[in-house]
Amino acid sequence: MGLLDKASDTGAKNTEKKPVAKAIAKPTPQVIETPAAIVAKPVKAVKAKRVRAKPQGLPANLEIASPNSRRISWFVNFVVNLGPIFGFLFAVAILDAGTTIFALVALAALIFNLIIIPIMSGRTLGNFISRTKNVKSDGTKPNFIHALLVNSTGILALTGIVFLMIFAGSMFTEKGSAQIWASTWSILGLIFLVLYFVNASMKSGSELDQGLYDSMFGAFLVKHVPAEGEVSTGFIGKLESMSSYGDRYNKRQEEKLAKKAAKALAESTENDSKPEEKVDGDKEDKKKSAKKTGAKKSGSKKSE
Repeated sequence: MGLLDKASDTGAKNTEKKPVAKAIAKPTPQVIETPAAIVAKPVKAVKAKRVRAKPQGLPANLEIASPNSRRISWFVNFVVNLGPIFGFLFAVAILDAGTTIFALVALAALIFNLIIIPIMSGRTLGNFISRTKNVKSDGTKPNFIHALLVNSTGILALTGIVFLMIFAGSMFTEKGSAQIWASTWSILGLIFLVLYFVNASMKSGSELDQGLYDSMFGAFLVKHVPAEGEVSTGFIGKLESMSSYGDRYNKRQEEKLAKKAAKALAESTENDSKPEEKVDGDKEDKKKSAKKTGAKKSGSKKSE
């Protein structure tokens, strides 16, 4: 019996649940950063964005082209660009001759003066003869598209007139697709004419003679002065030598202006001297009249 009691006591003890020890979370030590530690940390350098200043206005070392140079450039480009086109139209309308040759000549002249030469030098034949060039506000030459637009303004205006003459009437007489095409070409011709007048009005109202496309590209027509040691050779050198024609024209115009100025100055001096002569004449007349009145008075006294 005693053994049974002991066995029962040990079984009861084993059946009792032992308390499970709960895990106690250890507090994490807080690290307090001292000012020295903060300074010691590497600081990432922030790259400052470069702000590119956009230059505006004409560079100080350049001079705006004179009115005479502008006229020479315009006239030469007009002859080169539109001369062959007028020849082509004349051959078609009047001569009824082989128009293919005239069309090829007109196309070659346009490609040569509006694309090839501007790509090579940034100038046109008119610029070479008038000693001018187009530059941006930072002194570099503008994109050749600028030369293409500036020098084709008159051609586009002429094309616009032709489009309106041919297609404007068909806008109201035709129907369907023919009317749509006639309206499209007429509107395009009207746009070309509007661009021509907008460019002309902007140029006349600008202090630096900038037109529409000059303002778009930030370009100026300036006097071309070769840099020190700059020598043009080959084909470009031959074009540079053509500037002597423009120089002679400018010289004649300057002489004419000098003669007009001298003539105007001489006329103004003559006009200024005339009133003085009149005053002197009036004084002499008064003296003569005084002498006459004195002589009359003395004669009357003697008669008495």
